[in-house]
Amino acid sequence: MKHMQHSYKHIDFPPLTDEQRAELERLDAMRDSEIDCSDIPESLDTPIVPYYFQSLKMPKTDVHTKIDNDTLAWLKGPGKGYQTRLNAVLRWARMHNCPIAQM
Repeated sequence: MKHMQHSYKHIDFPPLTDEQRAELERLDAMRDSEIDCSDIPESLDTPIVPYYFQSLKMPKTDVHTKIDNDTLAWLKGPGKGYQTRLNAVLRWARMHNCPIAQM
């Protein structure tokens, strides 16, 4: 298999304000045990990792494929954006070394 080189374009987020910078510096100076994490849920309904990937603009290729109706319904269930969800599922599988069966 040929190794594909990816080119990533970072989204230009607005610069931090002086107040935001000061808050980050204050938190960075604290020990982890001093940070109040009580408002953070034990588990998140939506994983954080895909949001990182959404902050990168990756080259895309249009493809035509067939997909099982029940799988498509599952992807469309939460509403608009099923193609983005499909790409996120495939990326998760790839990053977690999900085996691909030879058929």
